[in-house]
Amino acid sequence: MEIKELEILLKNTKYEQYIDSINFIELKGYKYNNLFKIGNTHPGQFVIKIREKNNKSVTDSIKNMIKMNDDDNFIHKNKDIIEKDGFIILVSDWLNGFQPIDNNREYLPAFFSKLAHFNKNNIRNGPFTSMYADEKYFETIEELINWEIYFHKKYLPDIIKTNEINEALECLKNGIPCLILEDMNTGNLMITENGEYKFIDTEWIINGLNLYQFEKIDYFGFDKRKWYNINEEVKECYLAYFETLGIKTEDANDQIRAFELLQVLRTNTCLICNEDENNNEIKKRIKTVLEHKNYI
Repeated sequence: MEIKELEILLKNTKYEQYIDSINFIELKGYKYNNLFKIGNTHPGQFVIKIREKNNKSVTDSIKNMIKMNDDDNFIHKNKDIIEKDGFIILVSDWLNGFQPIDNNREYLPAFFSKLAHFNKNNIRNGPFTSMYADEKYFETIEELINWEIYFHKKYLPDIIKTNEINEALECLKNGIPCLILEDMNTGNLMITENGEYKFIDTEWIINGLNLYQFEKIDYFGFDKRKWYNINEEVKECYLAYFETLGIKTEDANDQIRAFELLQVLRTNTCLICNEDENNNEIKKRIKTVLEHKNYI
C-alpha cells in the first residue's frame, strides 16, 4: 500500500490528524509495504498495520488477544482496530527500546522463558491451525500433526526409509495445545526503554502446537544464515523454554528432535514444489537430525 492510499483510509478516523506524518517502517534494509509509523512525539506516535479484512490469521489473532491471559504484559496489544473499505487497520503505540538482532542477543533466552509462561497460561482445546496448514482447522492437535506429517511424507524420495522418521515425529504429539506465537523471530521482539520484554507482531497468535514456535531457531545451520533467526543462542533458548514449562530434559530433547525433523521435511516439500529438489542434501539433513539425541 502506498502512503497516499493510507491517507485515504485514515480520513474520517481519529488518526486523520496524523496523515502528514506517515512514514514506511524499515528494518534491516527492508521496507514494509503495509507497516507505517505515524504521529509526533506529542501527543503520540503510533504503528499502523494494514491487512485485508478476509485475512484469517489476523482475525483469529484479534479474537485470541481478547481472550488470552497475558499477566506478564508480554504481548504488545492493539490500541485500536478499525475496519474500513475491505481492510483492517491495526493501531498500536510506538515503542522505544532495542531489539536482539545484531546485538543484545544475550536477552533471547529470557524471551523464550516468557513465551513458555505465556503458553502455560493459555492452554486451548481447539480448533487448531498453523501458518503451514493452508487455512485448515483441526479439532485436536493430533489431527493437525497427522495432517502435516502425511502432507510432507508424500514428497519424500522413495530411497529414504520412513519407519524411523515416523517414530521420531510421533513425539510432536507430546507437545502442548495452547495459544502460540508462531512467528517468534528476533524482528518481532523488543525490550522497551522501561525494561519490558515485548512481542510486537500479533498476526500469528493462534491456537496451535507449542513446538511450532521454534521455526526461526536454526540449530544445525543447514541454510544460509538470516538475521531474524536464532543461531548461537539456540541451546540456551531451548533450555529456558523447557525449564519454564517444567519438562524433563529427556522429553524435551525428543520433542525438539521431532520438530527439527519436521523442519527438514518442510524444506524438502518447498524445494520440490519449487522444482529445486536436492535428495542428497535432504538425506544428509534427515540423518543428522535422527542421529542427534541431545539438544539441551
